[in-house]
Amino acid sequence: MSKAATILGLLFGTIIVLLSMVDFKTGQFISAFFNWQGLAVVLGGTFAAVMINYPLNQIGCIFRGFIKVLIAEPNSVNAIIQQVENLSHVSHKQGVLSLEKHIDQIDDPFLRFSLTEMMIYQDEPQLLASLNNRQFNTQLRHMQCQELFNNMASYSPAFGMMGTVMGLIIMMTAQASGASGGDVYEGGSEDMLAGLLTGMGLALVTTFYGVLFSNLVFIPIAGKLKVLSEAESLKNEVIIRGILGLKRGQSPLLVMESMLSFVNEKTKEQLEHRRG
Repeated sequence: MSKAATILGLLFGTIIVLLSMVDFKTGQFISAFFNWQGLAVVLGGTFAAVMINYPLNQIGCIFRGFIKVLIAEPNSVNAIIQQVENLSHVSHKQGVLSLEKHIDQIDDPFLRFSLTEMMIYQDEPQLLASLNNRQFNTQLRHMQCQELFNNMASYSPAFGMMGTVMGLIIMMTAQASGASGGDVYEGGSEDMLAGLLTGMGLALVTTFYGVLFSNLVFIPIAGKLKVLSEAESLKNEVIIRGILGLKRGQSPLLVMESMLSFVNEKTKEQLEHRRG
C-alpha cells in the first residue's frame, strides 16, 4: 500500500496544482505558469548544485530513490520471523549445516547474507560484528540518499528565487531602455505598466517552480525513503536476532520469542520517542 499511497499522492497533488492554473472564466490554462526557461533554471541549477556537493557515484541515488518510492513496499517483519522460524525447525532437526542448501532459496538479501556469514564464522562475536557492519553500511547509504533529497529541497527554492531576481533584472532593464528611447506617447505609461506587471508574473513563476518541486517532490521523497529505511532496518535487526539464536542452537520457539520481543521493544521505543 505504500507505493499506492505515493502514486495517489503525486496524482492528487498534480491535479490540484493543474486546476489552480486554470482560468475558469475562459476554461483555459494560464500561460504564465509555463516557462521553460524558469523550469530549466530551477531543475538545472538544483542538479548542478547536487553534482558539486556529491561525488558522481551518489548522483544515481536521485533516480534510484525516485523509482524506489514508486515500486517499493516496507519490509514485512512478520514474514521474516516466520521464515527464520522455519529455518530454525530445519536446523533443530538436521543441524545448522543443513541450512546451507536452503540459502539459494531465500529471496531476502540480508537473510541470505546472514546465513552465509553464520556458516563462515565459528565465533559468535565475529559473526555479530560482520552482520552489524553490513547493517551499518546499509543505513549509511540510505541516510546519504535521504540527505541528498533534503538538500535538493533546499536548493530548488533558492534557484527559484534566483530565477525571479534574474527575470526582474532583465524586465526592468528592458523597460528602462524603452523609456529612455523616447517611446513616450498617450497611453504609453499604461502600456509600460501592463508590460511591467506581465513581466513580473513571468519572473515570479520560477519561485513557484522552486517551491513546488521542494514541497511536492523532494521533501516527500526524502520522507518516504526514511520510512522504507526504518522498516528495512527493523527487519535486518530482527534477522540478526534470529541468526544469533540459530547459531546458539536455540529451540524454534525460543528463536521466535526472541525476535518478537525485540520487535515489541523497538515499537515501544518508537512510541516513547514520538511522545517525547
